[in-house]
Amino acid sequence: MTSRKNLLIQILLVWLGSLVFTIGFENLLAYSTQLSQYTIVVLNSLLSIGILYLVNHKYKLTKVFIKPAHDTWLDKSVYIIPILLYALRLLLFFVDEPGKLSLIVNHIPHYLMILLVVVTSVFFEEYIDRGLVFGALLVYFKNHKWRVQLSILLSASMFSLSHLMNLLNQNVIQTLGQMIYTFGFGCLVSMLYIRSRSLLIPFATHFLFNLPSFLDDSAFSATHSVALTSLIGPIVLLIIFLTYTFVFINKDETKHYQF
Repeated sequence: MTSRKNLLIQILLVWLGSLVFTIGFENLLAYSTQLSQYTIVVLNSLLSIGILYLVNHKYKLTKVFIKPAHDTWLDKSVYIIPILLYALRLLLFFVDEPGKLSLIVNHIPHYLMILLVVVTSVFFEEYIDRGLVFGALLVYFKNHKWRVQLSILLSASMFSLSHLMNLLNQNVIQTLGQMIYTFGFGCLVSMLYIRSRSLLIPFATHFLFNLPSFLDDSAFSATHSVALTSLIGPIVLLIIFLTYTFVFINKDETKHYQF
């Protein structure tokens, strides 16, 4: 029991430490260098990933699974469907903005940098929130009847809370909306991780989820006033994410939960 408690304390410290470090290092680079915001995010993400990897390697907090499971096609469809839906969403983004593709072609260096921002920032979030936090919670609740469900809900809560840092550059309602849908999205990708036994699946889903907003240059846009009605969309997404997650979390499917 003591070792499990130590694991929980360690992973909480790592999680809090990563938040403090990313905020501090990003602001340090912003005020002490002339680097672009895109470059700062990439450097911050890469350094954070490296530090987290070394910490996990040294203290053996939890195993991070990369190689996908050898499931049946029916099993694979559970985690392939969200990826396909987000790929379709990306395609519709280009259909709605036909000029965007030519703009990307004419400004390849700029959009390659945006792509690098999305890849590094998403992998950082997935490595800590699914790989480390969710993985450690599964170990902590190993003998609990609701092991998987509790681990999903708690890790998603921590993922959602980490978006409080966005209050530094946007208003309360925008941040609340993000926290609502990121909680549901955190539940979804945690389920995808445990079903696929590969961090690549939630990474691909998360990457496709974030990419359209970055391509639209809205991820770094200035804050603007929004009404409470803007929370309707995030709440709808929350319901969809939770429904999909808990439909496919079946306590009898122990073969998917060998973490």
